[in-house]
This record gives sequence, structure tokens and C-alpha cells, in this order.
Amino acid sequence: MNEQHLSPDLLVDYLHGELAPEDDALAHAHLSSCSACRGERDLEASLLEALRESVRSSEQEMPSLIKAAIWEQIRQAKPSPMRVLASWLRPALVVPALAILLVGGWFASPYGHPGTAPTIDAMYYLEAHAAQTAGTPLSEQGTQPALETSMIDSGSTQQLADAETSLASSALDGSR
Repeated sequence: MNEQHLSPDLLVDYLHGELAPEDDALAHAHLSSCSACRGERDLEASLLEALRESVRSSEQEMPSLIKAAIWEQIRQAKPSPMRVLASWLRPALVVPALAILLVGGWFASPYGHPGTAPTIDAMYYLEAHAAQTAGTPLSEQGTQPALETSMIDSGSTQQLADAETSLASSALDGSR
């Protein structure tokens, strides 16, 4: 800024509020002390207001035939594929579809059924092994004494452990 007087461009920027805060404060301080710059500012402000009034008075309405033709073109225009996709993705359609997918996914996943994992009892494997060894009499395992079914049916783990120990010791004695 000029220390003596404000330039016309600076006055116009000041009137439009386009100055930086520090330049605006300096211009305001200068205008409060300089009557010549205040007169220039008032002249610029009156010129600006006259221009605005002239534009407001000379505005003309668009002819109704042109407006009607524009609206007709808008109504007849085909929507783009993106516009059609956007109309399908409205919240009224998307929210229920997502809710159905989430609920269906929950029940189809293992998280929908907590704690119901199938288990196989260890007795199944012991019974399957006893049946397999009893069913092959000509194999090496067939010569070993098979577990008695009464031991398997009783379910006593101590008896099963004793039977396995005796089978292992008889297998070692027979191989020596």
C-alpha cells in the first residue's frame, strides 16, 4: 500500500472485501484519517452500486417458447447407464437387500450356530479298531488277543488302559 493515498485498485478490493486481514486493517486505518481517500472510496462505492442497479434493471426474462423447448428436451432425454444404476441403488432398495444378505450370511455361517460343533467320542475309534482286528484272522494283528467287548461296553478307562498294556506286552513277548 502507498503510505500517502490508497490506489483505486486497492479501494475496489477493499469495497469487495478481497484484501488480506492485515491489508484490510491498514486500509481501514488510512481511510479513517484521510478525507481524500474517503471521498474516493465513496465515489467508487456509488459507481459500484450504480452498475449493480443497471444490471438488475436490464435483466430480461427468457422467452417462454425457449423455456418450453428446453424443458421438452430435458423430459425426452434418455438417462445414462450411471443414472439408471444410481436409481437402483436408492436407500429404499439397498438397505433391505443388505439386511437380507447379512441375516442370510449370519445363519449360513458357523457364527450363526455357536457351540453345536459335532464331536466323535473316543469309544468309536476303539470299537472300530477292535472290529477291524477281529475281522482279519490271518493278519499278524489277528493272532493277538482282541479286546473283549465287555471291556469296551463297560466304558471303564482303567480297564481299557490295562487291556492295551497287556496287548502291548503280549505283542512284545510274541515278537521275541
